[in-house]
Amino acid sequence: MSAVAAHVNSISVGMCQGFSAVLLPQLLDSKSTILVNNVEASWIASLGVISNPLGALMSGVFMQILGRKTTVQLTSIPFLIGWIIIGLSTDITLLCLGRFISGVAIGMSSACYVYVAEVSLAKHRGVLSSFGPIFVSIGVLIVYSLGSIMPWQVVSIPCALTSLLSFLSVNLTPESPSWLASKGRVADAGKSLMWLRRKPSLADKELAEILNNLGDGNGSTAPMLRDFTAPAVWKPFLILVCFFVLQEASGIYIILYYAVNFFQVAGSTVDSNVASIAVAVLRLVMSVTGSVCIQHVNRRTMAMASAVLMAVSMAACGAYESAYGPLSVDARPYGWVPLACILFNVSVSMLGMVPLPWMMIGELFPLKVRGIMGGLVPSLGYFFIFVTVKMSPGLMTALTNDQIMWLFSAAAAVAACFVAVFLPETRGKTLVQIEKLFSSGEHEATKGTEYLEKKFKPNDSSAVYTISSLVDVCHK
Repeated sequence: MSAVAAHVNSISVGMCQGFSAVLLPQLLDSKSTILVNNVEASWIASLGVISNPLGALMSGVFMQILGRKTTVQLTSIPFLIGWIIIGLSTDITLLCLGRFISGVAIGMSSACYVYVAEVSLAKHRGVLSSFGPIFVSIGVLIVYSLGSIMPWQVVSIPCALTSLLSFLSVNLTPESPSWLASKGRVADAGKSLMWLRRKPSLADKELAEILNNLGDGNGSTAPMLRDFTAPAVWKPFLILVCFFVLQEASGIYIILYYAVNFFQVAGSTVDSNVASIAVAVLRLVMSVTGSVCIQHVNRRTMAMASAVLMAVSMAACGAYESAYGPLSVDARPYGWVPLACILFNVSVSMLGMVPLPWMMIGELFPLKVRGIMGGLVPSLGYFFIFVTVKMSPGLMTALTNDQIMWLFSAAAAVAACFVAVFLPETRGKTLVQIEKLFSSGEHEATKGTEYLEKKFKPNDSSAVYTISSLVDVCHK
């Protein structure tokens, strides 16, 4: 219930990300009441991304000071303001302003993943975090579908109502128990855990683990500069930043933001609006498929398979363009091939390459710095998205179609190699265990913990308490 309420914001994220794909073709139409050129159109699309880093940094500060739940709830406010301004726009200035404000909200929505990670049990964290990509895909599908039959001004109305729904739904959920404990509010943390777990034994056991990880329960856990230079912080930071760079280079966000235009460039013989809706439907189906797989398949395996299949699909599309690029679209044999390759690429990207970096933001960092890093890392990820979205029109002009496909294929292949070497496996591990994976000298203690957990019954709270105490003694 808490995860669904938090991820209603993700529907708004998908609406914002998909909106430019239906907005720009209508604005570039000669009948549009607001006429724009190609340069202005690229700015309207990219302004929905350029402010994402600002929003993500804001969310990091808010999460640390105000709490995870409060930050998730505050996220819906700029969404609502942005959509109202867009719907009432009469010139390009107001459109740009609305896109910029809603872009701030997209950045702030990264708090959803931190909140969900902290309120979830380890065995449920993967599937509950995967609600985010599912809800984003729902938002994209709604906007693509409505945009194909309605003016963009009308489409902004359900988008605004979604942000209002998010504000109301989050109000029904409790604050993150980890954040409450870190602020010394142990009693409130216990109440939150009781609401979430519904069993006193589970709540007490988890509260003891949180307090043990904090060192003591006096609330003196404000992050210091030395905390950010610890291996448990800079190692996952570098891994996630590199993951995001390779994700953007693979072209998946270019396809999302310029769906209609991209299908025209790729030479698809299918109507561009129909093709973009097909992309949204596939994203949704594969998001659901990914949420099922993430419960049974290792994260690294999913990411590697996703990257390899993306590389193969883009290479196939590039080969087709190399062979038949000089021919007109109508004269090309097997005109469905580019569409099939792109749809397959989008499908497999949702199994790992798109959702995993965002999901792992709430998993990889220690509690002390999770709020700050949960804002900083997404801000860099959104900055990389902005760079790729802003460069896309120039890229499509400077390179031939087949060269663009080969570039995307090469980036996905490099991503597969990177994941195989550097990405840690987090499936089934608690946030405390994940933190110890990156801490120098603590990997042996983690192995000991895993061994003892096999020896004792998983639900034996005394055994878990003994394990955590023994590990603490070993460290000392």
